[in-house]
Amino acid sequence: MRIGIVGFGIIGSSWAIAALRAHQDVVVHDPLLPAKDMATRIESVRRQVARLHGEAGHGAGTGDIRNADTLASLAAAGCDYIQESIVEELDAKRALFAEFDATAGEETILASSSSALPASRIMGSLSGRHRCIIAHPATPPHLLPAVEVVPAPFTSAESVERTQSVLRALGQKPVLLGKEVDGFAMNRLQGVLLIEMLRLIREGVVSPAGADTLIRDAFGMRWSILGPLEGVHLNAPGGIADYFTRYQAMFDGIRQSPPADAGVLGEEVLAALQAYCTATVTPDAIGERKTWRDERFEELAAWRAKAGLA
Repeated sequence: MRIGIVGFGIIGSSWAIAALRAHQDVVVHDPLLPAKDMATRIESVRRQVARLHGEAGHGAGTGDIRNADTLASLAAAGCDYIQESIVEELDAKRALFAEFDATAGEETILASSSSALPASRIMGSLSGRHRCIIAHPATPPHLLPAVEVVPAPFTSAESVERTQSVLRALGQKPVLLGKEVDGFAMNRLQGVLLIEMLRLIREGVVSPAGADTLIRDAFGMRWSILGPLEGVHLNAPGGIADYFTRYQAMFDGIRQSPPADAGVLGEEVLAALQAYCTATVTPDAIGERKTWRDERFEELAAWRAKAGLA
């Protein structure tokens, strides 16, 4: 199988690692990067794949990766599946997919990593829209396997199934959404938690450091091995129905509390967040901290595999 990747930044590079590690050939293109930078990033991806492949105890073989100088050359490369990961700008994405629709093979699946723009807005005017779909990953996808698969009403059932099949072949865990909604599911779930966290910080209930600790050292540890629903299922003798019956009054009270307003992201809250975060990681140290994060993700993934959770 041959995977095309357009946009070779953090997400595109990670998609390439996932594909190569799964023994799939990769063709990459980034319209904003000169050839020298592309060569450097490709070599970096190769090194990461070789290290991860070796640590997993596999043999020497992985997929092959090469650069395509133009979108047209990528489209002509015979890709079975193309994953777009360029900037989150509607016009840029529309132009890219219009070119692919006109030049890529008729059987090629055209997928976008878009975090919030639905396929209906990006690809709705294309004649080949039946093969267009959103495949929104957690970041970085080669270490966090969940991927939202979000078809538009015009996406064919065959394209939906083929997309999920490709993702599984790359070692990902596709989650099919039943319909398009703003922000899809992943960001909506994350957004509810973040907005409530910011409200509590604004109201002086908890500090930024305290909020991070509560999530990282409680829910985060639990959620790394159990989903939230299974987590509460284990916290009452009769399971999840028993749990929500016991704590219904508490949840009703939370639900009826005033919703967060626009002030939740006011200057005072943003200043407190910036002060807290930069005290730990200054902007010039973010890259180094990301490397540290990815190494911890690798260790967690290895442990999860050993525990039968992969």
